[in-house]
Amino acid sequence: MEFDPPKTKTERVNHYYMMDALRRFEWDMHHTIYREQRIPSAWHEIAAEKRSAKVRVSLSLDADVVKFFKSMGPGYQPRINQVLRGFMHMKLRGLLRGEETTEEMKAQMTADDDRPDWGETEADLAAFKARRDGRRTP
Repeated sequence: MEFDPPKTKTERVNHYYMMDALRRFEWDMHHTIYREQRIPSAWHEIAAEKRSAKVRVSLSLDADVVKFFKSMGPGYQPRINQVLRGFMHMKLRGLLRGEETTEEMKAQMTADDDRPDWGETEADLAAFKARRDGRRTP
């Protein structure tokens, strides 16, 4: 059995930010599918494309994100694009099995589901651990 040492405060902040960001992204993605009642056809086209043309956009990024990518040396903009492209294809790979969404996903979604808030992942984990350990949640 492998022991996972306790995380520092900074490690916990980074971990929960990542989890909240992914949870919010999943909500956005699945609500798009729920609204459309199918996987958008553009997603199928994107998944099938070998190359894509570049499109100039004006995009505001957080300063720490830019600093992180610039710290790796020249070519930070293509690097950001590669990370986003990799993430996009990872998500599309898990979704594009058929034209319509799965019944399981449809059953879990309702039109008035609330988008997850920042900080919910940590609170949900604390509540889960409290229930598991037989304690009351604060």
